[in-house]
Amino acid sequence: MRLLRFLLFDGLGAFIWVGVFTLLGYQFGHEIEDLAVNSSGMGPWVGLVVPVGLAVYILWKFIQRKRFLHRLAIARVTPEEVKRKLDAGEDLLILDLRDALEFEVEPHTIPGAFQLSIEELEEQHHKIPRDREIVLFCT
Repeated sequence: MRLLRFLLFDGLGAFIWVGVFTLLGYQFGHEIEDLAVNSSGMGPWVGLVVPVGLAVYILWKFIQRKRFLHRLAIARVTPEEVKRKLDAGEDLLILDLRDALEFEVEPHTIPGAFQLSIEELEEQHHKIPRDREIVLFCT
């Protein structure tokens, strides 16, 4: 992308971003002030509920992230493990999911791997055999 076009889109995006949040602040500024004034009658509970709720939310997100990373780590296979399986003669289907541009930059691939883009994988997933282990790799 040329610099002038980038600056145009970047400036337009920044203008829209600032404009939307300025209008939202202007529109809802009075409501926030009213909420702050009216919540003073609720006592110290408001000062306790908001931080505790935020802490519970952050803890929940942290637990979800740990679970996701654990599942991701289990699903991964190292290049050494793939080489060992290929050398042992295991029946693997290897799909090279690199984009065509990435493939032009680094044309080397694993022998016997099928080159498919992500879009092609979504369209042709029904043609992939499910009776053997499938290894996907990309950049």
